[in-house]
Amino acid sequence: MSSILRQELKLRPAYELALRSSCLQLVLARWGLETAALMGLSGDQTANDDGRKVRAVEAITAAMYESGLDEHATKAEKDMLEKPYRSWEYNDYVYGDHWESFGVLQWILGRQHTIPAYYSNFDRAKLFQSSGIMPADPSTVEKFVGPFMSSQHTIEAQQLQREVDVSEAWVWRARAQVLLGLREEIDRAKSTLSGDQESPLETTLRAKHIPRSLRKMAADMPNTIPLAAKRAHARGLVESLEGGDFAIAVELKGDSDAVTTSVPYSNLDQQHLDAIRKIAESRFLAFAWSLEKASDWDIGKVGELVSINPIISVWTPNDN
Repeated sequence: MSSILRQELKLRPAYELALRSSCLQLVLARWGLETAALMGLSGDQTANDDGRKVRAVEAITAAMYESGLDEHATKAEKDMLEKPYRSWEYNDYVYGDHWESFGVLQWILGRQHTIPAYYSNFDRAKLFQSSGIMPADPSTVEKFVGPFMSSQHTIEAQQLQREVDVSEAWVWRARAQVLLGLREEIDRAKSTLSGDQESPLETTLRAKHIPRSLRKMAADMPNTIPLAAKRAHARGLVESLEGGDFAIAVELKGDSDAVTTSVPYSNLDQQHLDAIRKIAESRFLAFAWSLEKASDWDIGKVGELVSINPIISVWTPNDN
C-alpha cells in the first residue's frame, strides 16, 4: 500500500540549485561581515579596517551583478546586499538561519558527503570551501555554476528519498513542540484564530511557521509525539529514542573530559528548542524548493507546507 502513497521526487535542474546556492553564499558572506561588526568580533577597530570591510561589502554586491546572480536572487537578498555596511536590520540578520539550506543544496549537488544530525550544524567553513566561490570574485561564481549548466544530478533517488523523509520527521517534531507549548492557548482561541485582526497567538504561530492544518492537533500532542517518535524510529528516521521521544545528543562538560549523553527532545530549554527548529525548517525549505514543492525561496510560505511526500514520513506506512 505504501507504494501508492509515494511519488517520484523530481529535482529542479542542477544549474538552478547551483545558482540558488551561489546567491546564498554571497548573502551569507555579507551576513558574516555584518554579524562580526554587530557583535564586536573585529577586535581593535581602525579606520583602515572599517574601510577594508566597506570595500569587501561593495565587492560582494558588485559580484552579484557582474556574475548575473541578480537575476536569480530574491528581492530580499538583493536589498540586503545593496544596503551600506553596518546598516542591516533585525530581519536581515535572521538570514543566517539559511546556513542549513545552503548545506542541503551543496549536499544535493554532491559537494557535501553527509547531512549532519538535526541537532548539529553543517561545518560553515567547509561549506564555503566546497563551492570554490570567493564572494568578491564573480569569476569564481561562474566556475562553480558552469559545470552544472550541462550536467545532470548524480544523487541516487533512494538516498534523496531517505533524506527528505528524515527532514520531514524533524520538521514535524519541531512544529509539534511549538504546538505542545501553546496547546492551551490554541484551545482557548479556537473561535478567534480566523478573525480579521491577528492575535498575538496567531502572530507567534505564523512566526514559527506552523501550518494551519496542524493546529487542530495541538490538544492531543502529549499522546501524538510518543507515537510519532516510535514510528520514526521504526522507519530509521531517528537514530534512537529517549523517554519515548526523539533523542538529542548533548555534550556534558566535566572537570576533565566532555561526556556525550542523550536527552528527550522535549527536555531541551527554549534556546535549544529554537535552534533545532531553525535547523529543521532551513533544511526543509531547501528540500521543498529543490523538489519544486515551493515555488518561491521564502521560509514564510513554506511554513504552510506540511510535507513534501503525499503523507508526511512519520505517518507513511513502512515500505514492504
